Amino acid sequence: MEDTGTIGHRDRRPHSTATFLLRLAGDVGRAAVEAVYPKKCCACGSYWSTGAVRQLDAKQACHVETPDQRLAGLFRRVMRPYLCSECIASFEPVASPVCSRCGIMFASRFGADHICGTCIQHPLAIRRARSAGIYAGGLMGAVHQLKYRARLGLADPLSRLLQEVFDQHWSAEEIDLVLAVPLHGRRLRQRGFNQVQMLTDAWAKRQGRLMEGGMGFAKPRQVLVRNKSTPPLTGLGKPARRRSIRGAFAVIDGKDLKGQRILLVDDVYTTGATANEAARELKRSGAAWVDVITVARTMPRL
Repeated sequence: MEDTGTIGHRDRRPHSTATFLLRLAGDVGRAAVEAVYPKKCCACGSYWSTGAVRQLDAKQACHVETPDQRLAGLFRRVMRPYLCSECIASFEPVASPVCSRCGIMFASRFGADHICGTCIQHPLAIRRARSAGIYAGGLMGAVHQLKYRARLGLADPLSRLLQEVFDQHWSAEEIDLVLAVPLHGRRLRQRGFNQVQMLTDAWAKRQGRLMEGGMGFAKPRQVLVRNKSTPPLTGLGKPARRRSIRGAFAVIDGKDLKGQRILLVDDVYTTGATANEAARELKRSGAAWVDVITVARTMPRL
């Protein structure tokens, strides 16, 4: 018995040594490549090494329990190939207490979710809106790179944030249809792609075209179209945004949405004017309710 144990112990040592040497060789190889071809952060433009991000992972390693910790941990993992350690650390998840309707965070970090004064005074057509993170820092940089610089590889990691938010706030049984906010045909031709549709498609591909409970993903322009070309809404206040977007969407003729429970996908929730106008049109065509999910949200805290 003693001899067997000794042999087994000796058999394991060379294997452990070989594993260590392989890992060391891999680290040295990566360091050499990064020394010649350093990575450039897609948010701030600085050059960085994966070693710095691994140090951040080790520093922030913890037993993940809360929803915001899960989102922060997921952001670190999926954005590691694209962002430097500083931009990864800048991510701030949207965390309760928030408005139970529009999802805006309250300045006070105590108490339960409840409806905000703005949503009481100006009721939305949407039932509920939720987002992954505050539109700032590395998250804003990643969204900009996808949307304006055609860094299409970012669609998949950003869509993983959408999926995590969905798992936290919804179940597949309460949603019938997942629908991307469409672009107007002219904007689509100029840009060459709809970044929101790419986020939705990446999520659908990972989950399968049909999820448990019957939740399905609509194909591009299958349900909703943007029939009015609007100028960029950046920099406009709430009233101007509402006026600009009014009447911009239309449901495809003959599309039966009666009783459908719809989840509308967008990249950024700013004032909610775009999502609310789309929801208004969907409900006018018979949808039971429309919820909204976005990667990011501007956050003027109440």
